[in-house]
Amino acid sequence: MTTPPVSQGNPDCEFPAAPGAFNGNAHTTDQWWPSRYGADDVLGTGNELTSERTLAALRLVNEGRIVELARVLEMGVPTFGESRLFHQVTLAHGSLEQTRWGKDGNRVNWFEEQVTQIYHIGTHLDGFAHVGIDGTHYNGHRYADFYTPTGVTKFGMESVRPWLSRGVFLNIAKVVGVDMLDEGFVITPEHLEAACEAQDVEVRAGDAVLLHTGYGAALWMVDNQKYNANSPGIGWDAAHWLGDRRVSLIGADNWAIEVLPGEQPDAPMVVHQYLLAETGTHLLENVKTEALLDAERSEFLFICTPIKTKGSTGSMVAPLAVF
Repeated sequence: MTTPPVSQGNPDCEFPAAPGAFNGNAHTTDQWWPSRYGADDVLGTGNELTSERTLAALRLVNEGRIVELARVLEMGVPTFGESRLFHQVTLAHGSLEQTRWGKDGNRVNWFEEQVTQIYHIGTHLDGFAHVGIDGTHYNGHRYADFYTPTGVTKFGMESVRPWLSRGVFLNIAKVVGVDMLDEGFVITPEHLEAACEAQDVEVRAGDAVLLHTGYGAALWMVDNQKYNANSPGIGWDAAHWLGDRRVSLIGADNWAIEVLPGEQPDAPMVVHQYLLAETGTHLLENVKTEALLDAERSEFLFICTPIKTKGSTGSMVAPLAVF
């Protein structure tokens, strides 16, 4: 399996950045915190999920049609890295004749399951504790100050706001004229703007923006080895285009959202660093975006609620688009 390049500590690897912003190099960057939402903020772009924007998103519903955007999670799904897994065992102790309740009456029996997994698998949400810049996370918090072996004490999923927001679907593969973008294809601001123009839609603050590359539709549970490896995705400039618009969430139909291999050989997952650590923008990976292809709607009510597991760095989710 091909994996993203590993950092070799090249101090010359930098992206264009304004003063006081992260430049993609932990050795030479300016201090990139406090955040634009204040030094004590823990919500990031969750601050953009205002009641006014929720009401506006609810007014987008005029058909009552629901589209499910989550992949089915099962054993054998694509998992990047050897530590990521999903394993389920069905427990039958409640169905054995010897252990049933109500032996002289209703004799109820039941099944349960025991699951071992990582939350960063399948359709899932990334929290701010997931990725940092040289040990520093959102708003300048050092990992040693909030890490414990049983859960982080800051930025856990219990503090993440739910989404009832405007969703925007951008079909980047169609803009390029293909069914599936190639691995390593860099999505630029020009691609985002072209998709907005072609679909007659505008990206606004608070939006949940979902990008279609074709990768998931073609490869999920078909060619997991290719899916797990390098992929198309947003580059440095496109990430800033979205970040400048203060979107609340960015999702895509692949496992990384950002382009792999990265644009700079010594900056793997640098878009994650910019979005999660610097701007506090949540990421939604492995979205079933092909479910939106036939909808012929570029904006909709987006619903996504993280599981409230205290101290978790990510969450399984089953997002919905409602038309």
